[in-house]
Amino acid sequence: MNMNKRNYWFGLAVSILFMYLFFRKIDLQEVWGSFRSVNYLYTLPIMLVNIFCIWLRAVRWRTLLRPVKKVGLPELFQATAIGFMANNLFPARIGELVRAFLLAGKEKISKSASLATVVVERLFDGFAILLLFLVVILFMPFPEHGAQVLTPQRIRTVGWLSLLFYSLVLVVLVLLRFHNQRLNRIIGFFLKPLPARIARRIQELIQSFVSGLEILQQKKDLLVVMMYSLVLWIILGLSVYMLFAAFNFQLTLLEAFFLEVVLVFGVSIPSAPGFIGTFHWACAAGLIFLGIEPNQAKTFSILYWLCYFLPITLLGLVVLWKEGLTLRFIQGDEQRSECHPK
Repeated sequence: MNMNKRNYWFGLAVSILFMYLFFRKIDLQEVWGSFRSVNYLYTLPIMLVNIFCIWLRAVRWRTLLRPVKKVGLPELFQATAIGFMANNLFPARIGELVRAFLLAGKEKISKSASLATVVVERLFDGFAILLLFLVVILFMPFPEHGAQVLTPQRIRTVGWLSLLFYSLVLVVLVLLRFHNQRLNRIIGFFLKPLPARIARRIQELIQSFVSGLEILQQKKDLLVVMMYSLVLWIILGLSVYMLFAAFNFQLTLLEAFFLEVVLVFGVSIPSAPGFIGTFHWACAAGLIFLGIEPNQAKTFSILYWLCYFLPITLLGLVVLWKEGLTLRFIQGDEQRSECHPK
């Protein structure tokens, strides 16, 4: 069994577990009643917000890629839309690889350099989320006891561990970019047992990846990327708050940001395509922690997932069709690129 199949079956098993936890004590009659009472006028703008955020991600990506090559916004938007659609339809979040490699092939740039910009992008996403999380911790009154799984202490612990993780990733990327020669000597030492051709190829890939980290030298561009990241996640938090209104939940904007943070941590767990199970369970758990009745919380999580999954998947499929590509090509291209990320 190859790595892709193992990832698929592992993610599927995790999703089945979380779907079991999600549906374990659900009252379908109560859920149906909640669906009937929702004001669906709010769902269309929420879907449009999710599409707008794909465009905003493309604008941010343009800044990250600028030191490597100036790429047009339409090309970046198309690659981003296809990548996020692939995340919804394929396992192991391969959409991140798909969009990096699609753009690299189309714009004739290094796949490793393109992938490096995606890694930096995700790093800024992480820091933006942690900044919102800090605001939530400082200003949102937490329930005294919380839910069975989510407690104030566990939430704070996860926040600090996440900050440590993202800080370590940043340190590694900075070392790669600014102490490249020293790291090359260290890497070369460990590659000595390998055949010269393979060792040389690995070092070439590392150098190509490092070329995509040029943004780390551009202080002004770094500030711009951070601003885009904060705006992106604030807008997504506002979409959560908008859906609160659709359900008539008496929750604050800070609590919307809290739920957004919980969702980010939830979908970081390996799962089946589209974050099935992990998204639903994390969303419901966050709302229950905030005092929402469990069946209403589960109704909200289903509808919010649909407001993300449907427009993003449809957008990606339309762009894919306009580009003359197929889902089979995307999957095959990703597998080939994974083996030969030139």
